[in-house]
Amino acid sequence: MIDIHSHIIFDIDDGAQSLEESVILCRQAMDNGFDGIVATPHFVDYRNIENFVLERDSKLDILRERLIEEQIDITLYSGAELFLSRGIFSAGDLDELTINNSRYMLCEFPLDRFNVEDGLEEIDELIFRGYTPIVAHPERYYEVRRDYGLIERLLERGVVFQVNADSLAGNLDSTAQKIAVSLVKNGVAKFIASDAHDIHRRNMNFSKKFSKVPSEITQIDLITCFEKCPNAVINDEDIFDI
Repeated sequence: MIDIHSHIIFDIDDGAQSLEESVILCRQAMDNGFDGIVATPHFVDYRNIENFVLERDSKLDILRERLIEEQIDITLYSGAELFLSRGIFSAGDLDELTINNSRYMLCEFPLDRFNVEDGLEEIDELIFRGYTPIVAHPERYYEVRRDYGLIERLLERGVVFQVNADSLAGNLDSTAQKIAVSLVKNGVAKFIASDAHDIHRRNMNFSKKFSKVPSEITQIDLITCFEKCPNAVINDEDIFDI
């Protein structure tokens, strides 16, 4: 199983704050049956792509070495969680922000109110450049809660979705859980991920989270969202028929 959305890289964003915390998160993932994690630190500054990539890759290498020392059998893949803004139009090459150098780009909208038409234009720019956007945690966005039609408008563009395990477990609120369950059951969400930030509340203890997931989420759903689709992304394969 592969977790495609995590903030496990230490001291780069609001995720893990130390190498030790990064290691503990990776051990949690391994103990819960995962063998791969995509590190997706927040990316917001389109003027500093090179510096971001250098820091991300350097710290990933340090973490990889530590995992070998600790005998934690987890493969780490590079990525980013791209914050969608008007800066995207003047940005240069975004290839190194994709998941494992694939066509797939994890991105997020503002959680609060935002101009939907601007957001759709930013998605269109990614698609024009040849990327397939994976929209992170749509169940958390105010604009999706206000108008579910935004999901349909994104689907029409070929966007795919990732929901958070905490949302499915009801750890956010009932609205987030209702939306997340619907997206998974209807095959709209192709991924479930941790969006892990720390070892306490937003962690990788999936077994605890899934003890609270509604029964309509089946084993087939979990295999699709944790295995089939993530593996297709890592290998830069088409996921739309999965």
